[in-house]
Amino acid sequence: MNRWIPNLSAHRGPAYLAVADEIETAIRAGHIKAGNRLPSQRLLADFLGLHVNTVNRAMRETARRGLTAGSKRSGTVILGQPA
Repeated sequence: MNRWIPNLSAHRGPAYLAVADEIETAIRAGHIKAGNRLPSQRLLADFLGLHVNTVNRAMRETARRGLTAGSKRSGTVILGQPA
């Protein structure tokens, strides 16, 4: 995966939605493609200065939107373009 770095500064509201929105935007823009793996939730949390539970909630939101799938062994994987 290319070095995708979410920018949460322009978002208002809950941080977990900002992270989920940034992931969706990156997929739509082609910065993240189907099959790419996201950094670990702990790494993302550390990098963004968020609690790991906030990032975990964001990953649940991206899965709910059909953007990602996660497993304990392979981490969070991008499924493809949003509908």
